[in-house]
Amino acid sequence: MSEQTNKRRFFRLKLQRPLGAELRMVGVHDNQAVTRTMKTALLDLSAGGARFIATGPLPDEKHLLVELRFTALGRDYKPLGVIVRTVDTGGNPQYCAQFSLDEQDTASLASVINQLSVKLRKSPVLASCSFLPEDELEGLGLF
Repeated sequence: MSEQTNKRRFFRLKLQRPLGAELRMVGVHDNQAVTRTMKTALLDLSAGGARFIATGPLPDEKHLLVELRFTALGRDYKPLGVIVRTVDTGGNPQYCAQFSLDEQDTASLASVINQLSVKLRKSPVLASCSFLPEDELEGLGLF
């Protein structure tokens, strides 16, 4: 049996109940003309990126720049990232974004994810976070 190594730089928090986020498409490559927004459900989150389901398909473009807006522990976050992978699950596709944050923003997001991980052990939903209500989860085909 081969031993797998974790290649991730940051702790990844898998969310039992997805966080609601607004995705804003900033552009493709250097073209800043695309500004569409849609709701998303964050399935897991790290200081380096996120995996999510969107309410609609994203353009099949390399280097699609997106901003994910969400609330965690009473603070709003708006990390920018690039879509690096699309996973076909048979239903709504899952997208993976790699964030482009400076050192300070990366440390801040890593800290809140660690705090969130501890708090979620006691309660699966926190009022100070943008967790999706059940009706929106059903609309995304998650429950």
